[in-house]
Formats: sequence, structure tokens, C-alpha cells
Amino acid sequence: MHLTELLYFITAFGDQAVVLPFAIAVAIVLAATSGRPTALAWCVALAASLGGSLIAKIIFISCGHLLPGLDIRSPSGHTTAAIAAYGGFATLWAKLARTRWTRAFFAAGAIASCSAIAASRILLHMHSAPEVLLGALIGLAAPIILYRTKPAASELRAEPTLLLLFMPLCLVFFLHGTALPIESKIDEISKALSALLGICS
Repeated sequence: MHLTELLYFITAFGDQAVVLPFAIAVAIVLAATSGRPTALAWCVALAASLGGSLIAKIIFISCGHLLPGLDIRSPSGHTTAAIAAYGGFATLWAKLARTRWTRAFFAAGAIASCSAIAASRILLHMHSAPEVLLGALIGLAAPIILYRTKPAASELRAEPTLLLLFMPLCLVFFLHGTALPIESKIDEISKALSALLGICS
């Protein structure tokens, strides 16, 4: 496998076509095993990061040229989605797992995978370093929210939850390679809003 092929393979794990079904599957597992408050916390955390990414993209696509020194036209959505979903997932494991090595394993896995996806966006010339950095900062909102959320102990049923959380991971590999052409739609929305509001022209 050539380096470029490897980079495309890695970056595909951050596509919305993979991340969104993964996030929904995790929410379903949490609702079924750990209670609705935990599932709600997951949904709010992911919505904060992904929604923040959408807003940032809409703003920078139309207005980024007004701040050329930042070198940001569109924050990296792949980086945001990867850190929010996989970093948030690792945070859940850290809360539910009973052994340190299990927590360390998933934390290290999340850091490595998210870093690889972020680096692939730069090496494939799909985003500048500042765009990836901003995407990463937005994505961190989800793990932070999940880390600070403390559900009641009665809600947590670690063993069945951890076992069933392997299912969303399997879904990631099943959907890998699929893609959603969402960037072009965001671009259209941003330019339409800019024209409608008469700003950043």
C-alpha cells in the first residue's frame, strides 16, 4: 500500500458517513444499558462538537478571507468528528471500565487514531494546519462534556454496556470507505446566507 493510499484509508474513518451511524449506535446502546441520562449526555456532547463545527464552517467559508493571517477557510470536519466521536467513546470507556489498563488502552487508541486522522488531512492537502487545529479544539468539546458529566451510580451497568459498545466499533469498520458529500452542501449554505445577509462579501 502506497503512502497516499494509506492516508486515504486513515482519513476515511473521520467521514460523517462513518461517524454519524457510530454515534447513533452508541446512543442506542447507552439508552438500553446505562439509562437515558447517559445517552442524553452523549447526544448533547456530540451535538455540541458537530454543531460547533457546522457553525464554524459556515462562518469561515464566507468570512475567512477577512482574516487571511489565520489561513482558515473551513475547519476540518473530519478532525472534529473523529475527536468528538472516538475521543468521547474513549471517555465513556474510562468511566465504565474497572481496570486501569483497559482505560489506558482505549485512551491511547483514541489519541493515536484521532492524531492519525488529523495528520492525514494535512498530508493529503485537504486542510491547512490551522484548520485542523481549530477542528481539533471544537472536537474536544465532546470528551470534555462527557468527562464532566457524572451520572448516578445506579445508572451505570458496566459489564453489559462495555460488551455491547463493541457493536458500534464493528459498525465503524463495516461503513469504512463510505462518504457523505456534506462539504459541498455546507459551502452552498454558507454562501447563500452570506448573500442573504449581505455580509463578508
